[in-house]
Amino acid sequence: MQGLLTKLNFTVPILELRNYYNILDNQYQHLNWNWRKCENQIVDQWKEEISKDPANLLTNGWAIQSNLIDLSIPCPPWNISTYETTEYRDTELSFGIIKKLQKNIPFGYRWSISVQPPGGKVSLHSDQDDEYTVWIPIFTNQSDSITFVKNESEIGYVLESDGSAYLLNTTFPHYTYNQGTDTRVTIIFRLNQKYENQLLEIFEI
Repeated sequence: MQGLLTKLNFTVPILELRNYYNILDNQYQHLNWNWRKCENQIVDQWKEEISKDPANLLTNGWAIQSNLIDLSIPCPPWNISTYETTEYRDTELSFGIIKKLQKNIPFGYRWSISVQPPGGKVSLHSDQDDEYTVWIPIFTNQSDSITFVKNESEIGYVLESDGSAYLLNTTFPHYTYNQGTDTRVTIIFRLNQKYENQLLEIFEI
């Protein structure tokens, strides 16, 4: 992958994305994962690390795919649960526009929705070495959506919520911090790096 971020060649109907999110927000709160509701389901090491900065506790979301044995339990966005785990597979949240995306991008996995209210943060970290990440913003604002740290310099990107999709090289250290006044909502999934060219060859969803 050249660079830290690549805008992909396809777009997703933004009204369908927002309708999907509204359904989750109104009908699937029982599957919403957040730190305060699920803090007793998190391994101690992660609980202590995340709690060092209270802004981390604001980020929440939904696992469209879960690696928990019990699919009725909210699944965290990282492998930090005390519950028994297995391979990632679809939850009941895989419907509508998500089903269409999954059909066209069958090599994507760990699909989720991330919600970051104003002041919310995900601290500096790097992702798995053999993976890339795709973001499809549903709601954004004019603060940096993601900031990379490369060669001791910070490089921030403002992503548009117009149906665009972005391939991110999250093997580099990065963090998110919502310094705006509006909540940011993003579809996130991962892919093995060997599928990069196939992803770049998708022009329509």
